[in-house]
Amino acid sequence: MSGTRRARTLVAGIQSSLGAALALADRLEEQAAVLERGGPPAAAAVAAQGGPGRPAASNGPRDVDASLAQARMIARSGARGFAGASWAAPDWRHGPFGAEPAAAGGVRARFRPGLWQVGQVVIPPDDPGAPYSTVPLAVPLLDGRNLRIETVRARRAAAVDLVRGLLTRILAAVPAGRVRLVVYDPHELGAGLAGFAPLRAAGVASTTITTRARLEERLAELSAEVGRITVERLGGRFDSLREREDAGHGRPEPWLLLVLLGDPRLYEEGARSLSAVAAQGPACGVHVISIVQLAPLQTDPAGADDLDDVTPPDPDADDLRLDEEADSVADPLPNSVVFTAVELLADRPDWRGAQPGLWRTSLTGLLPVQLDPPPPPDLVTAVTRQVADAAAREASRPPGIAELLPGTLWESDSAAGVTVPVAQGPDGPVRLTFDDDTVHALVGGQAGAGKSTLLLDIVYGIAARYAPDQVRFHLLDFKEGLEFAQFAPGPADPFFLPHADTVGIESDREFGVAVLRAVREQMRRRAVAMRAVGARDLRGLRAADRSSAWPRVIVVVDEFQVMLTPMDEIAREGVAHLEVLARQGRAYGVHLLLASQTLSGIDALDSTAGKRGSIFGQFALRVALRTSISESRVLLSTANEAAGALAGVGEAIVNRRNGHPAGNELVRVAFPDPAVISRLRDRLATTAARSLPSVPQPRVFVGHAPAILDDNPVYRALDGRPAPAAIESAAAPIGDEPPAAIHADVSAAALSGAALSGAALSAAALSGAAQPAAAQPGGDPLALVGVPVDLAPAAVGARLAASPGRHLAVLGPLRREAVGMVQAAAASIAAQLPAGGLVAEIVAAEPTALGAAEILAERMRRAGHPVRVADVTGLRGVLAAAADETRARENAALAGTGGPAPPLRLVVVFAMDAGRAALEVRDLQSRRTGLDDLRTVTRRGPAMRVHLVGWWRGVSRMVEDLGPVNRDDIAVWAAAGVPGSDLFAMAGHRPVAGGTMPNRAVLFDRHTQSEPRTVVPFAPMVRG
Repeated sequence: MSGTRRARTLVAGIQSSLGAALALADRLEEQAAVLERGGPPAAAAVAAQGGPGRPAASNGPRDVDASLAQARMIARSGARGFAGASWAAPDWRHGPFGAEPAAAGGVRARFRPGLWQVGQVVIPPDDPGAPYSTVPLAVPLLDGRNLRIETVRARRAAAVDLVRGLLTRILAAVPAGRVRLVVYDPHELGAGLAGFAPLRAAGVASTTITTRARLEERLAELSAEVGRITVERLGGRFDSLREREDAGHGRPEPWLLLVLLGDPRLYEEGARSLSAVAAQGPACGVHVISIVQLAPLQTDPAGADDLDDVTPPDPDADDLRLDEEADSVADPLPNSVVFTAVELLADRPDWRGAQPGLWRTSLTGLLPVQLDPPPPPDLVTAVTRQVADAAAREASRPPGIAELLPGTLWESDSAAGVTVPVAQGPDGPVRLTFDDDTVHALVGGQAGAGKSTLLLDIVYGIAARYAPDQVRFHLLDFKEGLEFAQFAPGPADPFFLPHADTVGIESDREFGVAVLRAVREQMRRRAVAMRAVGARDLRGLRAADRSSAWPRVIVVVDEFQVMLTPMDEIAREGVAHLEVLARQGRAYGVHLLLASQTLSGIDALDSTAGKRGSIFGQFALRVALRTSISESRVLLSTANEAAGALAGVGEAIVNRRNGHPAGNELVRVAFPDPAVISRLRDRLATTAARSLPSVPQPRVFVGHAPAILDDNPVYRALDGRPAPAAIESAAAPIGDEPPAAIHADVSAAALSGAALSGAALSAAALSGAAQPAAAQPGGDPLALVGVPVDLAPAAVGARLAASPGRHLAVLGPLRREAVGMVQAAAASIAAQLPAGGLVAEIVAAEPTALGAAEILAERMRRAGHPVRVADVTGLRGVLAAAADETRARENAALAGTGGPAPPLRLVVVFAMDAGRAALEVRDLQSRRTGLDDLRTVTRRGPAMRVHLVGWWRGVSRMVEDLGPVNRDDIAVWAAAGVPGSDLFAMAGHRPVAGGTMPNRAVLFDRHTQSEPRTVVPFAPMVRG
């Protein structure tokens, strides 16, 4: 061959490879741009005229040398790192493999695949005896082409080694988990790529396919997957996922390599699927690597033509790549780079006499290719194991919340709705929206699946975007976790969420129903305001009435099914409130976010006229984390089992179509990193202190914590005057119209345990008027016993008025609760009366109660009241003296000889039933028993300002002491540890629920209450 013809042939083959490389390598794109602008090339000229893949005419060795230099530069720049490193390079010893690109500014960098080295292009020498030169051969695969390898039986092992080396490079370079393998191996049944077995456990590689039937099924699935990506991801706007990624939309799908280690001999349908996947797959990140084994053709060497008689490819042609369909030995595969063993080209004049072991490729034309040696087996094992471990870690590592939080707080407006990003999906951040279309949300998932994490993402995300006057929260947690505790102030952390109205930690069912009741009342007030201004929804109300912020209200209830179990009056009321809020909340800006581990077996929803469908039918937005298939059907829809297939922590199905399978979105819930959340809390606290200095703290209910009398705002505000009646209906500001008796500037830090905090009573409401207690409205002292499991007030008890039955009986065997309520009642009475306005006698009828009696007496003496303490031997005398005092005051009143109002006389008895034997003995002189004196005090004492606070350890014992006909002489009782059946008659034949567990009691005042009320009793006092 002449020098000119040889140069033209070499340049044509090299430029064929450059044309494909230029289309994929970023550096070549930059060089092409420089050339088009007329600037100097970065390396040897690709072409003096024309664009990429269009070389200039070449007439001599200098052009060949320039093209060789350019080709080497392209191969090195396009196949960087593991994509082109020699197997002996140090990088293969150190790794790491499958690592993410270096992040910049905390944002994950993008991985852009380039070229992958597979061998060397052999350049024939000018002189027959001179050594040949080589140029690295790098092929475009990911986001580029398919790969077709045509081989003979003797060279099949080399073809498999080519695939093994190519996959090793790809796995080492691509971030772990971003590429998946599907392997078909009918000849060796998986042994061909046995070194890649560790990838199966991490989900990077699927089980090897060995049968044609299973391959056809997988091809049908891949064909459908390519179709889905084409429609959903490309959508006619982009030609490929790479172009979509360049437009800033992220990489929504992993690369998928279908490796066919044998010709499957597919039937018509399977062949069509393979052809379709090969044609459209590269644009969708799906590529085919196929090995086809053929028999070589036998030809007569004598008929071979001289190579000089072969017409080389025209270097000025528009398409320098050879015609694959005409050039391929086997049936063509669309969009493929074709490697052909030279043994299959013996009938081709251009390849007669070619050295065995070389290959012809569709990129290099007439230039033969020598494949690189295969990777060492231990290197393949090291790469696959490290990639499998990294992929498993990546699968278990949720995305961080930092990328989802706004740079500036409180910039959004909630008039049209509330939107918050909480997860990462194929297309980037996934947002949940509470608006007129998706009003309420339902969240479900097994324990440990990430449900609480999702709730924290929602609350913190909304709090960062919307100001407290835009969104208000009611946060209720019915499980044993303390996730919501971080939104309320505590002894060690004063932070509180400025958006929260109520925070329930281990909430009682009654408290949850009370919150729903309050939200429903708030909705009623909004309805009145909307009618007044002619508005039809919250957006119209906000536009018409700017006198109030009218924020959106979001009620978050974790493990809400606890509130509805068992089926009783509490559950029925809860269901009634939920149904109204679910149906009518949209117009008033009220949204429900209900979360649960299970939605099955909620009797209250199934038994209350089939409320399950009527309530859950309003929840268009549903988020299902890992759960069982049966729960997936309940949470999403009967035909949607997607949540049952989830495996990783934080994986979730987001569905905005009432659970219809067509609306499923697979996402990863963001992890609220403690460091990021800590910084956000600091920002929220600083912003709130600067812009909202008087924002009230939330009302907090901690179910497991005791109520401490000294920390209660009602008790702390008592200063020698009776608590006014306003206290018994006062509540913290909740909703749009805070009561006038609430003052938000009073700190609620004093509240702890089960106390409801957020705002305390105003000084004006607590001070009362400067007049005698008996004369002022609400002037009777209030004997506090505990904190209600409700939104109001901050403490409850018995008002000791001059009316029949105004005594307090503490009932039940729970000693701690009973002692605490007796002490709190007596101490609070002492705190409401001026010094000397109370005369108290305390009896410890049970020896173990003597210490509690002494502590109480000490507290009352510090308030300036005379107090006497007696044991069981003094019980009879105390009751006799109280009865005599009652009769004496009656006589004085009848005679009109009374002077100034006598002090209130208080009899306090611990364990009254322990002194029953002494009370039954009849006095020889007066002929009265202690029971007679007790009944005199209970029946006639209140009118004469003689009151009793007594503890009986059983209901029947109190009834026996008072006598059946005198049972109503004590109108107020608080029971702890007493079955509801024992209290049925005491409550006016009303069912009584609650109060049977520790740290709970039931309070009933038949004069003021229609139903018994669950309270958290005050804890026993300590000295000091």
